[in-house]
Amino acid sequence: MKQFSLTLLIRVLLVTLVLVSVGIFLNSVMKYNAMMAEIEKMEKQQASYEELCEELQELLNSEQDPDYIVRIAKEKLGLYFPDEEIFYNDRNG
Repeated sequence: MKQFSLTLLIRVLLVTLVLVSVGIFLNSVMKYNAMMAEIEKMEKQQASYEELCEELQELLNSEQDPDYIVRIAKEKLGLYFPDEEIFYNDRNG
């Protein structure tokens, strides 16, 4: 009887060890997959930022059209020349 309970105990411990090992393995695989998805997302972001950087560098290196600069300053930044008269219309806003 003592031999049977020792064999049973060893089998239970082995099954427990296998189950814990499988659990650790599956957890590691899930973490790996999550990290790979995050890496892929960051690589896409990096490519997007590199493309934006190239576009901005092209703008810096290109000749600046004065009319374009004035238009962007007015539209995007709300800047105007000191001698300009500005009229506001609150009907549409």
